Amino acid sequence: MAFSIAIMGNEPVSEVELEKKELKETTIIDSDLLAIDFCGEAVPLSELRIAERYQNMIRNYDNPSFRKLMTKTQKRMRIIEPILKKYGVPADFQYLPLIESAMSNQVTSHKGAGGYWQFMPSTAKYLGLVVNETRDDRKHLVKSTHAAGKYLRELYRQLGSWTLVAAAYNAGPTHIQNRMDSQNKDDFFKLRLNSETAKYIYKILAVKEWFSNPERSREWGSGEVLTRLTDFKSEQKKAELDLAKVAADS
Repeated sequence: MAFSIAIMGNEPVSEVELEKKELKETTIIDSDLLAIDFCGEAVPLSELRIAERYQNMIRNYDNPSFRKLMTKTQKRMRIIEPILKKYGVPADFQYLPLIESAMSNQVTSHKGAGGYWQFMPSTAKYLGLVVNETRDDRKHLVKSTHAAGKYLRELYRQLGSWTLVAAAYNAGPTHIQNRMDSQNKDDFFKLRLNSETAKYIYKILAVKEWFSNPERSREWGSGEVLTRLTDFKSEQKKAELDLAKVAADS
């Protein structure tokens, strides 16, 4: 059942005060627009900083090149998802190769990461892939996806959160674990991370949403959702201040 964000005071007030302040329940945003998750973990889009980052990334992927890539990679996506499922990895991770390599096995980073999933040679070999002068399993979609399934499952066992797994895929598990320990936080959205890693989950979310819910993506891209959310936050703060003043004066 859909719900809505509403402006309401936390403390009981008299009917006179309610009439004086004209605090009426105000519907701002349909719940479906905020009901976005990554692997079943809710994204706190009611927080303005997170909503703004998400909107920016949705807009970033709203272009002809990405739409062409979506059409081009449908067949490969159908190969990836069932393999990940065998390892208990949520379907949302099927979008990683789009971010990492634009679903191309020919991409090699300046650090030496290669193939669909952009594994470093050492990581690929650790996961059982062959990488040498004559053969590179990172370029084989099925073999490299099996390796990705193993790796993502291992990261989840270590970190216990799929959003943190995504961050660790980008920055490395040791780096993420160190950030968690030093900041005493285990929530991706509360961690202070470098710019690239901080944006990584929003890239996955944007790609996932354009594939699975283009209508909602277009609404977010229009700016309308963030505007209404910003207005709501402003009105909410004003209402809380007004109620506090009423309570102080009574």
